[in-house]
Amino acid sequence: MIRALRAGDVDALARMLSRCSPRTRYQRFHGNVARFPPAYLRRCLAGEHVALVAEADGEVVAFASVGPVFGEPSVPEVATIVEDRWQSKGLGRELVSALLANAGVTVVRMAVCRTSLLGYLTRTLPVVSAQHHGCDTTLDLDVRSAIEQWRQLRDDGRERPEVPPQPR
Repeated sequence: MIRALRAGDVDALARMLSRCSPRTRYQRFHGNVARFPPAYLRRCLAGEHVALVAEADGEVVAFASVGPVFGEPSVPEVATIVEDRWQSKGLGRELVSALLANAGVTVVRMAVCRTSLLGYLTRTLPVVSAQHHGCDTTLDLDVRSAIEQWRQLRDDGRERPEVPPQPR
């Protein structure tokens, strides 16, 4: 189930992050991180970022947010992390789709390592700009057409039925 982040999720996020491999944590934070930065979680919980979690079997297994880039408040940045055992099952795409459909943004920035998500994003969304930094790529993506398509598919009941129209 995909839903909005709640204050009571902080411990569940810590448990999820502890179950992630060092590689997964690097791909999310672009560094060696053992815990979510407290200031980042405060911004997510305060509503400065739109933040969603995915749950399975009563545990948080994925987390995504969109909020202003530090130093560039007019640029919204999307960040996501999916626990290793839930990767390559489409959960990250579902979570990002729900996030973007509910965030009210038209262009977003994503710093992405060379993963299947990078290929998916560049195949399905118009790229406004791209900067390559070693194994990382920073993309500015136009998400307007994709959001409209996702909403239409959801409204028609043809795909993504579990993505709520608004976070719960």
